[in-house]
Amino acid sequence: MAHFGFNTTGDEIVEAFQDQVKDRTFLITGCSVDGIGAETAYSLAKASPRLLILAGRNISSLQPVIDRVEASGVKTVFLQLDLSSQASIKSAAQSVQDLDVQVDVLINNAGIMACPYALSVDNVETQFATNAVGPALFTYLLLKANLIKHRIVSVSSSASVRNAEYVLAALDDLTYGNGTTYSPIAAYSTSKAALNLFTSELSAKVKSHGISVFALNPGSIKSPLQRYITEEMRQAAFAAAKKENADFVPPVRKSLQEGCATQLRAALDPSLEARSGSYLDDCQVANYQLLEDAKPAASRVWGLLEQMTGTTFELD
Repeated sequence: MAHFGFNTTGDEIVEAFQDQVKDRTFLITGCSVDGIGAETAYSLAKASPRLLILAGRNISSLQPVIDRVEASGVKTVFLQLDLSSQASIKSAAQSVQDLDVQVDVLINNAGIMACPYALSVDNVETQFATNAVGPALFTYLLLKANLIKHRIVSVSSSASVRNAEYVLAALDDLTYGNGTTYSPIAAYSTSKAALNLFTSELSAKVKSHGISVFALNPGSIKSPLQRYITEEMRQAAFAAAKKENADFVPPVRKSLQEGCATQLRAALDPSLEARSGSYLDDCQVANYQLLEDAKPAASRVWGLLEQMTGTTFELD
């Protein structure tokens, strides 16, 4: 098998695992133009999937993506989904059920980054709502309805690689003193760390269902996700990361094609099944000590997500 790494492209991953794409159904959240969700769809479309369900807040931001995918002869369905709204998430999950299809692979790609302080309609800080609570609830509802067959892939970030001490302290006040102590980058880091820990816990709970679960860092990609990031914020984030991890090196930028490759390997490579619950970086399973150090916070994150959604994440 070819060696996959930093410069591997999404197209190369799909070419290597065409049989894992052909005649299968994929659901990708966050597929706006010029993002890695859209790029993931473009790569998958080259290997004849049965259906691509493309989710986003409004169809206008996805229409160019839908048009390009359908021009290649691949069927798509637009799914209206706002991950900051639990009502929208429940409606979207019902819409998937109404399609009468099973999703072979769910790719939780949608997210927001370093936005100004705000609360969601459910009174949750918007980054935590969109990046952690939303994907957890959406994933659970699809699992509860037996709509996912093979894999769940959640797109995280290098900013998520934090220890339990950091995560537990951050969870103490997710309102950030009603915004008075809010740091956009720190809140983003917390939301993605929570997504990692949800993924780790979920992997054990769905193992008996034959479903593999992964989180990953796509890399640093210039995309609309970073619209709020200033150079000052970038440098402050790098300094904080260096303080916690002396080996930290600021990331080199990837292209969109390179940026979608890691989630595609997580979605498609059969050899990863035995590594369910893992975190991938540069198309490889990453063994970061800080991720292991964070695991004592996993049960608390799971409980908080249940509390925030008013749902017990139990599976048959």
